[in-house]
Formats: sequence, structure tokens, C-alpha cells
Amino acid sequence: MPNFFAWGDCLARFFLAILPRRVADRIEQNTSPLHVYVLRSDSTRRDEPRMTPFEGVFATLLFDLALFGTSNVLINALIALFTTLQNSWDRPFRSAGEAEDKVTEFCRRLDIQQVPWIWERPRREYGSLNDFFSRTYAPDHFPKIGEGKLVSPACCKLQCYDGDDALRSILIKGCRYDIARIGLPVEDLEKYRTNRVYLGYLSPKDYHRVHAPIAGRCVHCKLEGVDAPSASVKFFGGKFNLLNENKRLVLVVEEEEAKEGEEPLRVALVIVGGVGVNTITYDDGMVGRRIEKGQEVSTFRAGGSAFALFSTRPLELVEPLKERAADHGVHLEVLVGETLAN
Repeated sequence: MPNFFAWGDCLARFFLAILPRRVADRIEQNTSPLHVYVLRSDSTRRDEPRMTPFEGVFATLLFDLALFGTSNVLINALIALFTTLQNSWDRPFRSAGEAEDKVTEFCRRLDIQQVPWIWERPRREYGSLNDFFSRTYAPDHFPKIGEGKLVSPACCKLQCYDGDDALRSILIKGCRYDIARIGLPVEDLEKYRTNRVYLGYLSPKDYHRVHAPIAGRCVHCKLEGVDAPSASVKFFGGKFNLLNENKRLVLVVEEEEAKEGEEPLRVALVIVGGVGVNTITYDDGMVGRRIEKGQEVSTFRAGGSAFALFSTRPLELVEPLKERAADHGVHLEVLVGETLAN
């Protein structure tokens, strides 16, 4: 794995030196630090890296600028090649010592917390890089599940939009996105269209398990785009139609209790795999079962990923998010289980 990162850094420097200035500037912009509001500490910072230089070159050329198009033999072959490279993360470690070295290097390169060690197993006990990538927290370090009605389903960078129209007009401009093609149950489409949408991005450094955002009964669970060559989820504003064409799991949870005269709240969680993510693991027998708020519902293996969250009625954002939700230049950093709305 160190060789993969080292070669990636060298290739990035080479491309930055030979590419036209306009393209190189775009890459540098995409790898510049993010302006992030951290919900748990009610603070902001401006030093959060967006992606590594290699990711920046690869993702900008292929998915932001879409220099090779969005659906043809060449781009599909490149996505397949990158997915094959990511699948090398499944190669078993040959020894506990190799596991220690590779996991440590992986953490260092991706800025994954090592001190204190908050993960379920010691470095030496992971069987492969993908085994560590799909890690979970040690019980004593798992984030607390909030008491609010709607909690974050993942550790991620989050942005909020007033509804589907705002999502489409502010962010998704370069493709033929249509909420009706996501795979959401048709009977609630108009409600999902008019209520707030939450869009979360999980970078390769993040904890990559996804949890239920509310408590209730699972009424829908289906994998869409099963054979799709998923594009990078770093650029929702680009030409790739990520919510309609990437591999995605559509999960709907309905509250079991509602106020008199109200329909039960239903929340749709669309879990989107990005380039390199060829596996979204989940229990296909969830429909009809009760799901607890914060219960694990899905796991990604390899690569970045994202989710979109829709609800059938308006929910009140928690105070720290209200003034920042309208600022689409600020990314909200949240942990799994943190309360978003009531």
C-alpha cells in the first residue's frame, strides 16, 4: 500500500507540471482546504483537506471536468480499472507485522485517527486493507446516538438544501438528474420533493458504516443501479448523474407512532457508492422489521461514498445548523448519531 500512495504522489506532481494552467488550477482548487463547521464543537476550521493530490488529478480530469465523457467505452474502462485497483485492498496481509505496517501507513496517508486508537481491533488483527476500511469503533468510543428525531446516518461532510428544487438549482446543474429516477417509492415523491434534502459525503478516511437516521419500521429496501459503473461522488455538481446512475441502496424507514391527524413520518436514505466501491453490504430482509435509531444498516468496502436523506414532512433543524444550512459554501462535519433535526 505505501507504494500505491508513493506512486500516486509522483504521478500527481508529473501531471500538474505538464497539464494546461487552467486544468492545473482546477486541480489545485479541488485539493485546497475546505471551510468546515464542526457540529460537535460548534466551531469552524479552514484546514480540512478535500483529497490527496493523486485523487485530485484523477477525480478532476475524469469526473469534475469529464474530459473523457460520462458514458462510453473509454470512461467505463477507466472506472473498471480503478475499481480493480481498489479491489487490491482485499489482498490478505501475510503476517501480523505486515498488517501493523500497512494499517499504520494507511492511517497516516489518509489522516485517520491513531491516538488514541478508537477502532474495534488492534492494527495487527486486521486481515486486509478493506477489512480495516470497513472497520467499526471500539464500544467505548462509538459516538453517542442523539436524542433528536433525525440523526446523521454516517460520519461525513454534510450540506443541506431546502428541497429538491434547491438541490437541483444550486448543486446538480450539469446532468439530467430527476428525483423520480432515484428509486424512491412513487407514492411519496411529491413530499420528498418539497422537504429539506441532506447530502453527505464520506471520504476514504471516514468511518464507512451507515446507520438508521430514525427509529421505526423498514418499509422499503432495494439496491438500484446494480451493474452501474459508479462515478466519483466528490462532484455532485458535475456532469455525472450520481443519484440516478451510480450503484445505490434505497432504504425507507417509517415511524411507528404519529400524532393524531398526522401521517407517520417516513425518511428515505439513499446510500450511494462511488468509484471503486463495488460492494454495498446490507441485510435484504430488513423490510417489515423494526429498526432502532442508530442501528447499522449498511457497510461500504473501498473508496468514497455518499448519501442523500429525504423526509415526507418538514423537520426543524437544531439551532447550530439553522444559520449555517443556508450557506452552501460551508460543509458541516458531523459524526454518526449526531442530532440534525426534530
